[in-house]
Amino acid sequence: MARVWRLRPRGEFEQVRQNGRSWPHRFFVLIVLLRTDRLELPPRIGIAAGKRLGGAVTRNRFKRKLRAAVQQVYPNIQSGVDVILIARAPIAEAGLAQIVATLIEMLQRANVWHSAGEGG
Repeated sequence: MARVWRLRPRGEFEQVRQNGRSWPHRFFVLIVLLRTDRLELPPRIGIAAGKRLGGAVTRNRFKRKLRAAVQQVYPNIQSGVDVILIARAPIAEAGLAQIVATLIEMLQRANVWHSAGEGG
């Protein structure tokens, strides 16, 4: 994932978690915060997996799955938003196509998805 896509500083990550709106799913929790001060800038994505999911190897595997899904849908995410994806245990059995489809559905629910044809 390109560095400009990442939600990096811990303070920014926590700000999105505290002030953003969340949409839970079996595979992950989607948290979105619309940044009115940066509407023209590309969206930033943060990905997390808690220690209760397992060891570092397992958590990194879950985060890699989410990153791969985000790379496929990133061009269709609305500008000026910060997004956090928090992995959940059932993602272990999910394939990439299933995660991508779920991510698209969740982004549409959050009103931050736009098709390439919408031009916006």
